[in-house]
Amino acid sequence: MLIPIREDEVMRRSLYVAGVTAGLLGAATLAGATPAAAAASTPQAACGSGYSVLESKTVGYDKSTVSPAARVYLLYNSSNGYNCVVTMHINGYVGFGAQTEAGILVEGGSWKRDKADYSYYAGPVYAYAANKCVKYTGGVEYYAGGIFWDSYTSSFGHCG
Repeated sequence: MLIPIREDEVMRRSLYVAGVTAGLLGAATLAGATPAAAAASTPQAACGSGYSVLESKTVGYDKSTVSPAARVYLLYNSSNGYNCVVTMHINGYVGFGAQTEAGILVEGGSWKRDKADYSYYAGPVYAYAANKCVKYTGGVEYYAGGIFWDSYTSSFGHCG
């Protein structure tokens, strides 16, 4: 779902736009140079040992690079019964701050979310979900001739 940002938000985000523009020209080299990016370059590294990816969806579409801005991952650890959600920046958005969200809802519970300005990823967000269904969400603010928000929310699934 695309939601245009208000005019006052556009002013507040002017530095973000400059960062994304620069990122489109060379973020891959910059991201590889920082220890934080290397430490969590995969969703498994962000969530920790024992987590496997169950599903992922892309969010945010940058027309100038014809590529998504982030990917939302749902992971599960069968040894402890926990799910993990991470929304990781990809392509030209790695290393540049953007409002990013990751969240999970266990059936019968309430949402657990992490949403803030991040340069690499939002999350990890954990929830114990053995023998229960989960719903997950993730979103990212991105630039496409203006600043937009795009998100994905799954239906309940991955029960068990």
